[in-house]
Amino acid sequence: MQTFIRAKDTYSANTPVQKDMAKELCKMLVENDLSDFEAVFEFGCGVGDFSKTLQECIKFKHYFLNDIYPFENPCKFDEFGVFDMNELKNHHFYAKKFDLIASNACVQWLKIDELLENLASMLNQNGILLFSTFGEKNFTQIKQSTNLSLEYLSLEQIAQKLSKNFKIIKVKEELKELKFDHTLELFRHLKLSGVNALEKNFFISKAFLKNYEKEFQNMLNYHSICLLCKIIC
Repeated sequence: MQTFIRAKDTYSANTPVQKDMAKELCKMLVENDLSDFEAVFEFGCGVGDFSKTLQECIKFKHYFLNDIYPFENPCKFDEFGVFDMNELKNHHFYAKKFDLIASNACVQWLKIDELLENLASMLNQNGILLFSTFGEKNFTQIKQSTNLSLEYLSLEQIAQKLSKNFKIIKVKEELKELKFDHTLELFRHLKLSGVNALEKNFFISKAFLKNYEKEFQNMLNYHSICLLCKIIC
């Protein structure tokens, strides 16, 4: 999580895939005529890129934010809860009820089984869960070259976990390849976006960069998964 804090000033300019995911999530709401909510909870809000996109496509009376760090968020909100979502049960937000719970590009960092159980208990009847995450083909080149990676799940695995408390209304899965002119530019992209899974002291040598360019031609996979779900009553 420290990587996001260090990249807070450069995140917005270096996350084109996350921006596309945010737009896709809002498109799902619009296409399913879901635009009016009494209470909204957005977790992992970061610097507010998704907050802005979401608030432009819905109507709401109350909006609650969360992140592990007190980022400056330019959007309208009732309260910003600064806490780790893995510790959600210990925060007073857990006792609240919402009509929409949303998050963009955050779930992959969390304990998903416990998270989904907790979110299900926080949704009102007919409540909506809207989120995006990254799938098992995300950053495959990084994993192959460094043996470092988050434990990304497949869409099938995520759907199975959702099935206990949620019905999937809409899903979009997409594999995008970003091409960089230089390998060092690729790793600078990871650093500036704060999304890399590399260890803090991982050393990127000239030989490593040369081998990466030869094997992967300076390509980087993003495997995005966007889901619109409804609570099972």
